[in-house]
Amino acid sequence: MSARLASLAVIASLCLAMPAWSAAAEGPAGIVKRSAGAVTLLRGGAAPGQALAVGHAVQVGDVVRTGADGRVGITLADDTLLAAGPNSELVLSEFAFNATTQDGGLLVSIWRGTLAMVTGLLARKAPEKVNVQTRNVVLGVRGTEFIVDAGEGAK
Repeated sequence: MSARLASLAVIASLCLAMPAWSAAAEGPAGIVKRSAGAVTLLRGGAAPGQALAVGHAVQVGDVVRTGADGRVGITLADDTLLAAGPNSELVLSEFAFNATTQDGGLLVSIWRGTLAMVTGLLARKAPEKVNVQTRNVVLGVRGTEFIVDAGEGAK
């Protein structure tokens, strides 16, 4: 019985810690939930980048690149889901989220490849503050699920 209580205590502490994590200004903007094939992360302009695996934190300004066989799924702190397909380059250009008030904003840049997005709490409260940028256009998000194909672009 004590092992069961210890397990419940750990789960409860993780659940209680989640709002503090998502509200932290300096904390990660999201977490990689799925990764397959070649997926790399460039942080602070450092090249050539590091392999991006499940559980890795993603921060504002990070560049995520997928190879010909790569796919990545990222969950942001406001529960927005981002999924990039093969040969994609995705930048989390702006992200701010207050878990208590659900205020903030999001700008995701997709320079090449594909992005599927399911919006989270930010878009529900203030859809005008959630945008997706490609080389040619900035899209205002007004729906909840969509796909953007930015084309091949320059590598």
